Amino acid sequence: MNLHLSDEQRMLRESMARLFAAESTSERLRAAESSGFDAALWEQVSAAGIPMLRVPETEGGLESSLLDALLVAEEAGRYLASAPVIEVIVACRLLGLAGRSEAAAEHLERSLSGSVLTLALHNVATRPLQVVPAATIADAVLFLDGDELALLSGFEKPQTVANLGSDPLARIHFQECGGERLSLLVGAEAVTLFQAAIEEWKLLNTARLAGLTRQGLQMAADYSKERFAFGNAIGSFQGISHPLADAVTEAEGAQLLAWRAAWAISKGCKDAAASVSMAYWWASQVAARAMSRALHTFGGYGVSLEYDIQFYYRKSKAMVLPLGDPQQELQQVAQRLWTDVVVSLPDAGQIDLDFSLGARAEVFGEEVRAYFEKNLTPELRAHAHHSVAGFHPEFNKQLARDGLLFPHWPKQYGGLERDAYDLAAMTAVMESYGWEHVTAPITNQVAQILMMFACDEVKEEALSRFGRGEALACMGFTEPSCGCDLFAAKTKAEQQADGNWLINGQKIFTTAANLADYCFLLARTSPDKPKHAGLSVFLVPMTLPGIEVHAVHTLQDERTNIVYFSEVLLPEKYLIGPVDGGLKVMASTLEMEHGSADQYRHGHVTMVNAAEAWALQTTRDGEPLLHDRDAAGRLARSKVHLEVSTLLCRRAIWAMSEKVHSRYWGPMAKMFATEIYQRDALDLMDLAAPDTVFADHSGLGQVELGYRQSIGTTIYGGTSEVQRSLVAEQALGMPKSRN
Repeated sequence: MNLHLSDEQRMLRESMARLFAAESTSERLRAAESSGFDAALWEQVSAAGIPMLRVPETEGGLESSLLDALLVAEEAGRYLASAPVIEVIVACRLLGLAGRSEAAAEHLERSLSGSVLTLALHNVATRPLQVVPAATIADAVLFLDGDELALLSGFEKPQTVANLGSDPLARIHFQECGGERLSLLVGAEAVTLFQAAIEEWKLLNTARLAGLTRQGLQMAADYSKERFAFGNAIGSFQGISHPLADAVTEAEGAQLLAWRAAWAISKGCKDAAASVSMAYWWASQVAARAMSRALHTFGGYGVSLEYDIQFYYRKSKAMVLPLGDPQQELQQVAQRLWTDVVVSLPDAGQIDLDFSLGARAEVFGEEVRAYFEKNLTPELRAHAHHSVAGFHPEFNKQLARDGLLFPHWPKQYGGLERDAYDLAAMTAVMESYGWEHVTAPITNQVAQILMMFACDEVKEEALSRFGRGEALACMGFTEPSCGCDLFAAKTKAEQQADGNWLINGQKIFTTAANLADYCFLLARTSPDKPKHAGLSVFLVPMTLPGIEVHAVHTLQDERTNIVYFSEVLLPEKYLIGPVDGGLKVMASTLEMEHGSADQYRHGHVTMVNAAEAWALQTTRDGEPLLHDRDAAGRLARSKVHLEVSTLLCRRAIWAMSEKVHSRYWGPMAKMFATEIYQRDALDLMDLAAPDTVFADHSGLGQVELGYRQSIGTTIYGGTSEVQRSLVAEQALGMPKSRN
């Protein structure tokens, strides 16, 4: 994976941000509202070469990549630029590709010098009257008439009509508007180029919406720190911060979808066309929803014309309407995924981003798949279960011997030093076989902390056993009285005169404690210190006297546990890190957990894949189910949700692997992946009813299981509410919503 922008792309984005920040101010935006066009701003944009951005070099352009254009569009959206940036980028490229006459070259030259060139978004043969972006300020319009690509100039510009976004758009009737018509290209190539241009327009508009949404949310977050109610900044109230956390998560998902679609086009991925529609539909939905939440943060001031947030609210919806009902794009997702429809896409140019796990990880994943095919006997397949009930001691040891239990570990501890991408590929394969992936991640998380903080004697004892697949660990964090507030733990560890520790207390939701050989325990060692400062971490052998494990069964068909510690005498060597140093140890533990959100996504993958397989082979009333627009749209929606979840989770993996510092990407991924899993489970249960009422281990039984599992994922590893607070604080800089 690679999500780094190049130095040139960072410079481009920064230069555009500076330009729009200086030239698209609040005052300038208001001054341009009557026409929707700031001529001085457009002069600066043209001088910066933006109309030339995607024009072929042979026609005097820069021939920059589609990703470069997305970065420009994001900044234009962020500052609500009163200029036809997107339309001119797309139209100039289209003219540069199709114009093969001297007259066409002259029009292109004028456009590259500041003349406004726009394009009609629909074939005028079927829609002679249509809304055209930038129509009131355009000097020329590109349009497709049947299979003829033509350019209209010298027409009487339509009058500005009041509209939601105060944009320079208007209706043009191409059979009645007059002007001079220049034929550019006729035939299949003309249709192909025009269709590709519309796909590019959709993708740039997605980026523009992502930039707008991110900025509007930041404005709301900043206001929430300034406005006080009941003696507190309103941003400290979860009723304010949590909706904004959801919204910024969805906005960053829109940006990732746009970038991923551009990458998919550049690599010729078979889902590239579907990716464009996914990105455009998602942005069209989340932008208006997010700006509604942002405006609400301002209260009554939000609807006042004196505040800028109302611009963002209006434009977030207005930007997607010229193309027509954005819900139709969801039908495009369905068609592009499940039919043989052919879609013309733009040339994306060279894009160095990489949204795949990489060739090495893909090869490793296939090796793991071949291994499972060879080694999963009928008995093992019958034993498989998604929970710890699926743990098989002998197969666990076999996986360890063959390097597939902890392949990412350092060689000194028996690993192969595989990277996080290899591990993600392996995990996906294990999930596809229904093999439990609970005990190994828990044990791995404990082992990683031991590598950093344990004494050599404990490392030698525990890590060697873990590495051979002979021992497991469980997490002793949560207690009945404190839930997710780990640092309110009441379990006590009192140091004795001989240096050993006496432990008393209880832990709940200690998954795998019934199988574990060690418990990674958080306990209070200094009751008189502040709650964060008086904690220590221990590795407790589960064979010590005084430990009792009691089963807690869940609706997810899983067993977790409550563990009682009564006068448990623990040797001194099992203290992990310094006395009262639990905060530092736990910080490393939680950071690792936040980067492991991908594990919560796999049940969602299995569920959606099961629903998709069912839908593709199901008929209703004699017709294929996916001929039903509602059914196709709902299934397509779940595919979009899963794609956003995947991108957010993979970004968190990339950040941890590449040491990219971001404190909120992990919580953001975990929160979204689990919440959207639950939302899709609810809908897919209805879509495939009544068969989803039955419990089964295959087919639609995976949907029924997903319904039961999904609710638990919003709780495990820190509830969604905890994650939302972290996202609000770290992504938007809002005040803490908890003490």
